[in-house]
Amino acid sequence: MAQVHFSAGQRRLTGGVAHTDVDAATVRELLRKLEEMFPGIRAHLDQTASTAIAIDGDIIPDPLYEPIPADAEVHFIAPLAGG
Repeated sequence: MAQVHFSAGQRRLTGGVAHTDVDAATVRELLRKLEEMFPGIRAHLDQTASTAIAIDGDIIPDPLYEPIPADAEVHFIAPLAGG
């Protein structure tokens, strides 16, 4: 199972859960399963088009059909702003 990590901002959508294990073959399947676990999270991640997805430390440019290794770490990286 992949271990999925959520940022502090994303934890408001997970009820405070910082990470969870999910059995998914692709990022698309992962997003579907996360939506089942945390209703509303997929809409948030889809609306935030600039949210990056990293698998085992590598940011994936077009992630929906990207395979996820069974023991992978997955991070959703929100955009940063500066001034």
